[in-house]
Amino acid sequence: MINVLLIEDSTVFVMGLKLALSADPTVEAVTSPGAAVAFLNAHPETHVAVVDISLESETDGLTLLGILREAFPAVRTLVLSHYKKPAYILNAITSGACAYLAKDSAPESIVKAITEVASGKCLFFGETIDSAYILRLFGGRENLASRKPQGLTARELEVLQLTTSGYSNAQIAAAMGIALNTVDSYKERIKGKFGMDSIVECVAHAVADELVSTK
Repeated sequence: MINVLLIEDSTVFVMGLKLALSADPTVEAVTSPGAAVAFLNAHPETHVAVVDISLESETDGLTLLGILREAFPAVRTLVLSHYKKPAYILNAITSGACAYLAKDSAPESIVKAITEVASGKCLFFGETIDSAYILRLFGGRENLASRKPQGLTARELEVLQLTTSGYSNAQIAAAMGIALNTVDSYKERIKGKFGMDSIVECVAHAVADELVSTK
């Protein structure tokens, strides 16, 4: 029996995933990083945590992966996300995730991934992310750490992508549902992580490194 924690704030998605997993694993669900940490403290027998990196909370899923890796090293983590961009995948794996699947994966693929991760296997990507492309991108598992994209969080990557797409600060704030000064804070963090003085320089380097798309 596999004990699974779903860290997901979509009630509909949780219901569907619980149904898909009902044949074997025991499944619990929480909607925030704080609740996840509290649950794992109370349930050390948990085998796998399934994390959505787009959590609507102060701590995004990628940051949470790092927290779980440090605080609960025995709990193996699997990311389920709408994002298929290489930067998100790289960041998740280097943050400690054992697998990264897109949310359009077939239910049986998600169940298989959880089973594989629980048994100790890693780097499972499901059928909707091109595994050959992923392997070329990583350059082998031993190079993952050196390819971490500036240590950007999911929200910082989103700000960088929207900036690359020509969004103004006000448009970014509206699209992400955050305050205008929060956009400025994200951009300052991005510049600090790139070691550059302007967000334009950051965008240029991010495009060259394929962290964001110009399409």
